Amino acid sequence: MISVVIPIYNVAQYLSQCVDSVLAQSYRDLEIILVDDGSTDECPKICDDYQQKDARIRVIHQENGGLSDARNAGMKIARGEWIYFADSDDWLVQDAIQKLYHFAIENHCDVVQGGLYYAYQDHLLYRQATKVEQRCPVLERDEAMRELIINDRVKNFAWGKLYKADLIRDLPFPVGKYYEDSCWQHVVIDRVGQYGIIDEPLYFYRQRSDSISGMPSNRLNDLLEGNRERMNFIHEKYPSLYPLMKRKYDNLYSQMYPPQGITYKCKRFMERVLGRLRPSVYKKIDL
Repeated sequence: MISVVIPIYNVAQYLSQCVDSVLAQSYRDLEIILVDDGSTDECPKICDDYQQKDARIRVIHQENGGLSDARNAGMKIARGEWIYFADSDDWLVQDAIQKLYHFAIENHCDVVQGGLYYAYQDHLLYRQATKVEQRCPVLERDEAMRELIINDRVKNFAWGKLYKADLIRDLPFPVGKYYEDSCWQHVVIDRVGQYGIIDEPLYFYRQRSDSISGMPSNRLNDLLEGNRERMNFIHEKYPSLYPLMKRKYDNLYSQMYPPQGITYKCKRFMERVLGRLRPSVYKKIDL
């Protein structure tokens, strides 16, 4: 059985699309854990209605504790051998979980990541894998850690991935933090034997201006702190990857706290120019 954990907070307009996409999965042996994290809109009723409709659904109602607390609550009661996280404003391709599960079994992976669509109102964007990447869909631990640091092929998101439950059951998400995945994902990868990647998009990641990731504020300090923790972790356990991680951290820091001076401004200008000249690996689908 696979446990699907969905943390929920005030997303009534999106929730049905998310839950319906999970109920419609071609892989049927699921328990679907809806964690209502103190919602003040119609989400509690929507959750209870779904629980009455399908015996696979379990509902938790709790006081608002944040995304990490909601995920932890769902993970604590999960009975499946595998755990999959989905965010409540996103939705899945119909055979997403089946493809992830079969890939994990066939390739002896502890975690399998599916591709994703960045879902805007009028178009989708997705990352197109290179031919070299397509020939190497399974990464060893050190390779996966390197790709996580680069944060292009291996994504930092907790959702959209299938995890062996025993791998993560004792790894709670840090409560009270934004961008909590940056404190969690490298610890997970440190435990894997093999990390699988299905480059085909299997998850629709809704792009909202009012989402956590769309809010430029001091919440970004949590992102910086999480990357600082990751940098220290890499320094201790993966010293050969430390220079790469240090560059990523320094670049993030300079974006948040831009230094003054013509040298920095010229560098950023050249980076933007080269970025436009470099062929994009992202493809667009108009809706």
